[in-house]
Amino acid sequence: MLVHRGAITDRRGLPLAIDTTRYDIYVHVKLLKAEREEAATKLAAIVKEPVNKISKLLNQGYPVVTLAKHLDRETADALQALNWAGIDIVPRPFRQYPEGALAAHLLGFTDAEFHGQGGVEQAEHEMLTNTGTIPKPQLDGKGHPILVTEREPSWDITPPLGRHVELTIDNYLQHLAEKELFAMCKHSHALKGAVILADPNTGEILAWANYPSFDPNHYNKYPYEILKNWSMVDVYQPGSTFKIITVCSGLETGAIKPNSTFYDGGSLTIGNRTIHNHDGGHGTIDLKGLFIHSSNIASAMIGMAMTPKQFHDKLYDFGLGRRTGIELPGESRGLLTAAKYWTPIDAATTGFGQGAIAVTPLQLVAAVSAVANNGVWIQPHLIRRVYDPSNGVTEKWIEPNKRRVVAPEVAKLVSRLLAENVYEGTQIAGQIPGYRVAGKTGTAQKVTANGRGYMAGQTIASFVGFLPASNPQLTCIAVIDSPQTDGRWGNTVAGPVFNAVGMEAARYLNISPDYVVVPGDKGKKIQPVIAPSVKYAAELGGQIKEPDSVGH
Repeated sequence: MLVHRGAITDRRGLPLAIDTTRYDIYVHVKLLKAEREEAATKLAAIVKEPVNKISKLLNQGYPVVTLAKHLDRETADALQALNWAGIDIVPRPFRQYPEGALAAHLLGFTDAEFHGQGGVEQAEHEMLTNTGTIPKPQLDGKGHPILVTEREPSWDITPPLGRHVELTIDNYLQHLAEKELFAMCKHSHALKGAVILADPNTGEILAWANYPSFDPNHYNKYPYEILKNWSMVDVYQPGSTFKIITVCSGLETGAIKPNSTFYDGGSLTIGNRTIHNHDGGHGTIDLKGLFIHSSNIASAMIGMAMTPKQFHDKLYDFGLGRRTGIELPGESRGLLTAAKYWTPIDAATTGFGQGAIAVTPLQLVAAVSAVANNGVWIQPHLIRRVYDPSNGVTEKWIEPNKRRVVAPEVAKLVSRLLAENVYEGTQIAGQIPGYRVAGKTGTAQKVTANGRGYMAGQTIASFVGFLPASNPQLTCIAVIDSPQTDGRWGNTVAGPVFNAVGMEAARYLNISPDYVVVPGDKGKKIQPVIAPSVKYAAELGGQIKEPDSVGH
């Protein structure tokens, strides 16, 4: 029985994946009344194939041949109008993705057997194909089905429809994130990249972009490395963005105090290993200085001030070393070495995002969202609801898991420090006119394929933050893997992507500014944001697709 999969839409109901009916055509060659050459000529004209190709097909000697697959309704009608015996018109479900590559890694695709593969198509396959109660055929006194004569041919009957899945993402914001990520990755010749935009108060994912992407309408043209959602599958050592979690952990465990200071001499020897800052020493610094100078030394001291179990367990509370529970198949746990195996150098290097930890971008944006949400971690989720399209009744929704990971006063203190870091520092990342952004850059060394040592000259540039700092409503992470231009720094590569996405998302969602420059204000002058898609438009030519006002 022909069954259509339900649609997948964005949060406003705009279609991202839909089913249509296409038609496969089979010819019983011996039943054709017309001469084969005449039949070949007429059939070729309708299916728009060369006559010699159709003639060869009909003369292969097989009793039944496949004339064409996935034909549209108009072509099927033309074949039906021939009224020839020997032509079978078989309706088939046909999955379409009207936005092409948009949100491809979130949606997944359907294979030749119409089974969902990857993304929501796989995760919600049963609901998408669940049509509810299928009416039983009427039977006569002998138990045979009663055939009902229809004016229209039987292949034209509207098939039952599966449940619809409404996602948390917004079509316009998804276009925005993909556009800015694409522009920066292409310009910087990056290997891959990701942007995740979330609501820290609900855990809803508003946009989730990966580069490179693929068109699920033609999924079989792409290798697995492109088809997989790398930002929830692959792990990386986050580097300095992780200092947010280290400071929170130190404060929550009592290993440090809000007024703690650290002597940063530029290097620190632990056993037979010496760690360094990238820019020398900074003398005695406090927690604000740790963030402004991105001090590896102070972060290492905090890591060592906790016991391995304290640090490990707090990282686990933040969702590291375990799956977030996002409703997509294939999520990685990340890496978090068991506390009993930690050495002093592990505690130190984990403090600045190396050592015993490796994360996915999804894990890190969820962890930082907990800081934005007054210390409460909320499970990130992508599915808003599953509902019956015949009546709109919601049949499934997500109630995200929640847990407190740090006290509200710890979260508020770290949020303030991160906002001061952005406002008082020299970086461009997080500089959005009208808004105080709390955030941190990261320029992480890239681990070699065998996991031993780091790749020379290769970095993973990132920025993670939230806004407005005083009342967070958006959390965003931008990660660029192996950029080859713009200094390869989180500030100069990931920062502009965060700024462009954060600024436009705040405008689009009508988030009120929390920082207004008044006459005579001697504070820092924030420069206008120039989006990568604008800055590199000439360089990229027509490769960037602009969404319209409704996200198309």
